[in-house]
Amino acid sequence: MRDKNNELNKITEVLNEFNINDNGKRCGFCHRERIVKPYELVMALVTAMGDKSIDCISDLHRYFTGLTYTDVQYKPFHNQLSKPAFKQLIQRIVGVALHKWQQHILGTDTDLSAFKQVVLQDGSSFAVHKELKEEFKGRFTTVSPAAVEVHISWDMLHSQPERIAVSADSVAEYDFLPPAESLVACLFMAD
Repeated sequence: MRDKNNELNKITEVLNEFNINDNGKRCGFCHRERIVKPYELVMALVTAMGDKSIDCISDLHRYFTGLTYTDVQYKPFHNQLSKPAFKQLIQRIVGVALHKWQQHILGTDTDLSAFKQVVLQDGSSFAVHKELKEEFKGRFTTVSPAAVEVHISWDMLHSQPERIAVSADSVAEYDFLPPAESLVACLFMAD
C-alpha cells in the first residue's frame, strides 16, 4: 500500500489544481479563472485521452463539459485550445512531470557526471484523421491510413527536450537520430 501512495503523491505533485492553475497564469494562458480553468481543461484532456478514442476537438469538448458540468460552447472551448499559451502550459506541465519523475526512474545514487550529455530518444505513433493520409501516411494502412510519429530526444542531465520532431508514421525512425559525431562523451539510449 505504501508504494501506491508514493506513486499517487508523485502524480498529484504535478497534476494538482494549484500548480496547473498557477502555471496557466504564469504562461499567460489565463489572467483570471473563468469557465475553462487550466486545471479542469488539463485534467479533462488527460482523462479523455486515457479513457477512450478521441477523433476530433468536439469529442474533447463533450468530454470537458461532461466532466466539469459546464455548458461552455464549442467556440470558446476551441479558442482556449488554439491559444499559443495553451501549448506553453502543456509544455510546462510535461516538463515538470519529466523533471520530477526522472530521478525516480534513474535512482538517487546514479552518477552521470562522467558524461557531457545523457540522451534518451524514442518515438510514439498516433493515428490522425484519415483525410491526412497523403501528408501523414501510416505504417498500418488498413487500421490507420494516416498516422504521425512524435520523435523526442530528451537531455537527462538538463531535464529538457533536446529535439522534438513530428513525421509521418511511415518515415524511418533512424532519420531522427542525432548525428554520431554529436555524441562524443555522451551516453545515448534509443529504442
